[in-house]
Amino acid sequence: MEENHWLTEACAKAFWDQKEGRPYKQLVDETIGWADPAPGERWLDLGCGSGQLASGLWQRGGPLQELVCLDCASVNAEPIARLDDKHQSNGAIRFMEANFSDGLRTFPAGSFDGVVSGLSISYAEHFDPATGKYTDRAFCQLLADVRRLLRPDGRFVFSINVPNPQFWRVLWKSLGSGLRISRPGRQLVTALRMMRYGHWLRHEAKRGRFHYLPIDQLSAKLQAAGFGSIDHRVSYADQAFVVRARPAAVQKMSA
Repeated sequence: MEENHWLTEACAKAFWDQKEGRPYKQLVDETIGWADPAPGERWLDLGCGSGQLASGLWQRGGPLQELVCLDCASVNAEPIARLDDKHQSNGAIRFMEANFSDGLRTFPAGSFDGVVSGLSISYAEHFDPATGKYTDRAFCQLLADVRRLLRPDGRFVFSINVPNPQFWRVLWKSLGSGLRISRPGRQLVTALRMMRYGHWLRHEAKRGRFHYLPIDQLSAKLQAAGFGSIDHRVSYADQAFVVRARPAAVQKMSA
């Protein structure tokens, strides 16, 4: 089995501190704004990390009926548990350790009003032993699974890196704009670690393992999965798209 840094505690924690950088704050704010959660709704956060999107969802739309935070790294259960305490959700905010393929299959159709994801769905991977190459099978299946889980008026709001992302631009804008943090040395070390992981991500994307797609190709895959109304904008120091997609049936009903 090939190395997967996403499963390690070191990689997960390296991305916890990116919340203090301006590009990431903008990305989170724009994602939450397009998600527009409402009290009593049920939401799923795919690849939740340290829970920045989850916290934003609860603050804007809470109290939600349920907020499931799914991630493959078990260490991310720690910050999600702290969010549950912070927002006094009484267990409505909960962590689920699983990969995308296995985790999404556990929910029945129409389980959620919305699904969000922050720079995570690109990493749904599938290796074809017959050809010895990676394919987009798991990525396309993820999109179809999300469509199945959404209620008819649901929305899927996510961010995804642009093709060939230049992660140094994110670092430059974060440091150049002033992070205003009390531990700049620690932030610099964290940033350098993120750059190292970023090099690995770009290398694997070139092999087809991960998926940084042009917006036209991404939109086509969303449509094939059953989404109709699709909007996008550029964010994260121009290194990511923020996308909002709704089930195709909604578009037909409103036409």
